[in-house]
Amino acid sequence: MNRCLLIACLVLPIAAASGQTDELASREARLETLREQIGALQDRLAEDRQRAGGLEAELGRLERRIGETRTTLRDLEAGIQRRRERIRQLQADIARRAERTTAHRQQLAESLRATYRQGRTPALRLLLNAGEPARLQRLLVYQSRLAGARTEAVQAAESAIRELRDQRAERADALAAQQADRARRQERLEALQAKLDERDALLASTRERIREQDEQLARRRDEAESLNQLIEDLRERLAAAGPGADATVDIAEGGLVWPHQGPLLARYGSQRAADLDWTGLLIGGAAGDPVNPVAAGQVVFADWLRGLGLLLIIDHGNGYLSLYGRNQALYANVGDRVTTRDVIATVGRSGGRAETALYFELRAAGKPVDPMSWLQSRDDDD
Repeated sequence: MNRCLLIACLVLPIAAASGQTDELASREARLETLREQIGALQDRLAEDRQRAGGLEAELGRLERRIGETRTTLRDLEAGIQRRRERIRQLQADIARRAERTTAHRQQLAESLRATYRQGRTPALRLLLNAGEPARLQRLLVYQSRLAGARTEAVQAAESAIRELRDQRAERADALAAQQADRARRQERLEALQAKLDERDALLASTRERIREQDEQLARRRDEAESLNQLIEDLRERLAAAGPGADATVDIAEGGLVWPHQGPLLARYGSQRAADLDWTGLLIGGAAGDPVNPVAAGQVVFADWLRGLGLLLIIDHGNGYLSLYGRNQALYANVGDRVTTRDVIATVGRSGGRAETALYFELRAAGKPVDPMSWLQSRDDDD
């Protein structure tokens, strides 16, 4: 009996160690499978991130085209407005010339009636009835002037009719050009909307795919971490079981004008992410709202930049730079000198942003500074 108990005491720890060894092998196999899955996920995620980089570059090209299209639409609208003004001028001129033509026709009719009346009195009879030479001289002068006036009236009427015809033709051409401009504007607006829809769909699908893979990878890593902890516990228990068980401009504080009179969405120094703070201001606004420089200066950058979209940077001298990002369109070019009265851009959401807003940053000697200390005070500054 004692012998059986001794054998049992020796076998049970070995069996327990053997069971733990089997469990460890199973867990390690599971861990290896997880590692392979994580590796495959990381490879796919790297490919998707690379693809997203390509899509981001495509986004830059697309947003540049959108900005250029909006600039073209702005110029086209200005041309339509000029044509409208010209058509109004032509209509006023046509009305005046129509009145003048009517007056010329009346004068011509009166001249013809006088000629008709005079034609009933033969010239010989007129000479015979003239009597005195002085009276005859006056009659001849009258006849000459009457003929000259009649000729002038005919010529004036013909000229007025020609001018009226020309102006009506010009008005018809202007109306046709206006209709063509409107059709072209509508076509470009539809193309612009198609580009915007394409961009949104492109970004949404890519972000959703990356988000899903990030979540899946995070789950796999959490699972692997838990399994690693369990394996360490098993190793410690096996080790405890015994051997063999283990296997330039004057920039003054408070003197700069606001680039856009919209609500403040984010302030300098406020938390942007877990370990990232804002280095500028985020100012809300509607798409297409004007953006103005905070001070006079020269444009040194006007292009698309990753993260900031359509970006414009102005050098104010003395080491001061102002940055305007996320724009819908840029209306100033590198080298342009601008003042606070100029519209340099319009508010947008370029850079792949979901929110329409202007990002503004002020730098001194290359380092971001709090714009609120330099901008003029507003009611919502507190």
